[in-house]
Amino acid sequence: MNTKKLFASAAAAAALCMASGCATVEFTSPGSLDGIVVTGATGNPSHLIMVDTVGYYMFWTIPLVTGDLRWNEDTKSIEGGTVFFQDQVGLDEVQNAMVKYAESRNCDLADVSFYDSDTSYAGPSYSGIIGIFFGSSRMGVSAVLIPRKDKAGSADAKQAN
Repeated sequence: MNTKKLFASAAAAAALCMASGCATVEFTSPGSLDGIVVTGATGNPSHLIMVDTVGYYMFWTIPLVTGDLRWNEDTKSIEGGTVFFQDQVGLDEVQNAMVKYAESRNCDLADVSFYDSDTSYAGPSYSGIIGIFFGSSRMGVSAVLIPRKDKAGSADAKQAN
């Protein structure tokens, strides 16, 4: 195999890997946390939410493909997608999405967990020159939502989902 074909194959493989750069939002179903007690929280948990975004970069600074978290004001939901050549992987993006989601459902966040990881493709388990040029970053947050009590002391009825 000549060098041009090798480079073309490596570039195609890298493009396929980067195409998966996206943002995702996952939930547990309502009622799945029945009987669970969250230490320090006042109230019964409604559900768990996890917001995750990943991006791929050239030379660790030039964004190629990243996840894109957007708050849809009309549906009061978080939407995840993919953008090219924009860096949307950051603590502000995941945190703001989570806070807006909780506020729209009149909930407090409990047991919040952030994570951030970077991957270099230059290690021994990756081959070729690709690892020198590319890296990825993943960031996310998960939390349990606790419905706020109204003045009468009952949970807000909006918390069905």
